Amino acid sequence: MGIIMKQIFLSLLFVLTCVQLFAQPDDAKVETINGKKYYVHVVEQGNTLYGIQTLYKTDMPTILQANPNLTDNLAIGQRILIPVPITNSTHYGTHIVAQGETLYGISKKYSCTVTDLTTLNPGVENGLSIGQKLNIPIKETLNNTEMIQTDPVLNNTVTYDITYKDSLVNHTVLEHETLYSISKRYMVTTDTLMKLNNLSSTKVKKGDVLIIPVKKVDYEITEKQIVNASLNTTSVVSNAIIQEDVYTVALLLPLMLAQNEAELSKPLKVDQVRELLPGTKMNFEFYQGFLFAADSLKSAGLSVEIYVYDTKKDSATIAQIFQKEEFSKVDIVVGPMYQSEVNVAVKYCSEKKIPLILPFKVDAAVMNQNPFVYKTVASNMTLFDGAVDYIVKNHAQHNVLIVKPNSVSDLAIFERCRERYNSQIAGVPGAMNDHIIEVTPGSTSGRDIEAYIKKDTINIVLVPSENIKFVAGIMGRLNSVVNASYRSTKMKIVIFGIEDWNRYQDLDMMHRNKLYQHYATYRYVDYNQGRGLDFVRAYRNRFGTDPTVFSTQGFDVGLYFLGALHLYGKNFDPFLNNYDVDLIQNDFKFESVIDGSGRENKRVCIVQYSDYSLIQLSE
Repeated sequence: MGIIMKQIFLSLLFVLTCVQLFAQPDDAKVETINGKKYYVHVVEQGNTLYGIQTLYKTDMPTILQANPNLTDNLAIGQRILIPVPITNSTHYGTHIVAQGETLYGISKKYSCTVTDLTTLNPGVENGLSIGQKLNIPIKETLNNTEMIQTDPVLNNTVTYDITYKDSLVNHTVLEHETLYSISKRYMVTTDTLMKLNNLSSTKVKKGDVLIIPVKKVDYEITEKQIVNASLNTTSVVSNAIIQEDVYTVALLLPLMLAQNEAELSKPLKVDQVRELLPGTKMNFEFYQGFLFAADSLKSAGLSVEIYVYDTKKDSATIAQIFQKEEFSKVDIVVGPMYQSEVNVAVKYCSEKKIPLILPFKVDAAVMNQNPFVYKTVASNMTLFDGAVDYIVKNHAQHNVLIVKPNSVSDLAIFERCRERYNSQIAGVPGAMNDHIIEVTPGSTSGRDIEAYIKKDTINIVLVPSENIKFVAGIMGRLNSVVNASYRSTKMKIVIFGIEDWNRYQDLDMMHRNKLYQHYATYRYVDYNQGRGLDFVRAYRNRFGTDPTVFSTQGFDVGLYFLGALHLYGKNFDPFLNNYDVDLIQNDFKFESVIDGSGRENKRVCIVQYSDYSLIQLSE
C-alpha cells in the first residue's frame, strides 16, 4: 500500500489556474542583464505562471532560472523576467571570429562587455579560434523599450514549495565564508560564481547575496540509494513483533496557521516580501523533512496515515486534539515543540501507552516515570559528559583546565564535569595531572587564567556553562593570552563547550577559530560528501531549496521511527538496541536514565572549528 497523507488544518499548497493574459511579448520592455536579454512581464489581474509561459512560448524551468524564488503566488505589479530566445534576430546577432581578434576587441566593436560575451558563449573565456561563431547582443535603437542593467534582478517573493524544479538558489555570505569555501559547499567552481554574479574579484563580505547554480540530480536514483542504505538493520526475530497493514502517526506542530493566514491575506505592494512567522517556517521545514522520509520508505512497503495538527502553541488545543476520534488508533505521536504543550502530551500518551517522540529540545523531567517518551535531543548535561569522556580519552597527556562559572545552574554542570573527569583520569597512564585544574575567570585581561597555562604544550580549557555572556568573557580572556604568547610556538589553547554556543552571534568567530573551539553535539552532517551530499541533492530536487537543520531533523526522526514501526511493529522499543539505521545528521543511541523512565538520545560527537570550517572528530 502507498502512503496516505491526511493533513488536518494544513493548507499551504496553491492551485494553478489559467486565465487570459493581457500583455503581449512585443509590448513588453526588454532589459539586458550581463549580455542576456529579457522581456519584463508586469503581472496583471488574472495572470498565472502557466499562462505566462504559454504567452511567451517558453517553459517553466527557463522562467524559474531567470527568477530565483518565484512561486505561483503572483502579485499584481510583480516583475517577471522572461529570457529572449538566442534565436531572436531582433535582439541577437552573430559574429565570426577573424584572425587576431580578442574578446575585448569584439566587445568594443558591438558596444557590449566581455562578461556579456562569456555569458552568451560559454567556454570562450578559454580562448577563441578563427571562424568561431559567437552570439552577440544587438544594441537597441532609441525607440525600442530596452533598458540596460548590469546586476541581476531578483524577485523577492514568498518561498513556498511549488511543483516546478528550480536550478538557482540564493546564498547569503556568512562572516567566516570565502568564495572558495562557498564554491566547495555547492560543488561549483569559483570562476562560475564570479561569472554568474558579475564579480571582478574573489572577495566577498558578510551579507552579500550570491546566485548559486544548483546541479540537477535524478531524484528517483538518489532516493533509492537513501532507502537501500537506510534499511541495513539488524533484524530481531521475536513473537513480540506486532505488525499492522497500516500505521497511524500524529504529527503535532505549532504551525500557527491562523496568524499566518491573517498576515498573508493583507494586500501586497509591489516588491513587498511575504514571509511566514519564524516558528511556522521552522516547523514547516521539519514537516517537509518528515514527509520526505515517509515518501522514501514507501518503496520499502511502508503504509502509514499521517495526521498533521496545528497545536497553535496552546496547551488547551493539544488537549482538544487528543479527544479527536482518530486518536483512538494512533500508534505514535511526534511532537509537540513547546514545554507547555509537551507536558499535556506526556500525560495523555502515558495514560494511553502511546510512544511519544520529542524531536525538539525539552526538559529531561518529562522522562520521569514515563517509559513511553523518546527524547531525541541530548541534554546539555549529556553533552558535557561526552566532552569530558573525549578529553580523558584524547588529551590526558595535556594540561586540562576547567573554568568555574558563576551561576547556580552552571555550577551543577561544573561539579558533575569535575567529578566525572577526576574519577576517570585516575590510573590513566601518561596523564599530565591526576585531576583537572580548576580556574576562575579573574581579570578581563586574562592574566589570572594565564598563570595556569603551560607554554610548552596543548592546554585544554573546559567551560561548563550555558551562559553565553560568561562564555564570551572567557573566550576574550583566552584570546588575550594567545596574543600575549605569540612567541611560545609550542603553546596551544583549545576551548571545549557545547553546540548551543553556536546559536549566538556574540561569540567572535575569530576567537572560535583561534581557540580551536571544540563543541559537543548530538548531530553532525557534512553536506559535501557521502549521504549528506546525496540528501542535499534529493531534497533540492524535491523542494527546490537546500535542507535546513530542522528539515534534516524531520527526515531523521521520520526515517528512524517510521522504519522501526515498519520492521518491528507497534512494540518496537525492545528492538531499538539492535536497530541500526543510517541517518543524515543523527545516530540515535536511546538509553533509559533509570528503570521505568523514558529514553534519551545519548549520542555525543565532538566537532572542531578549523580554518573557519567544521570537522567532526572521532566519537
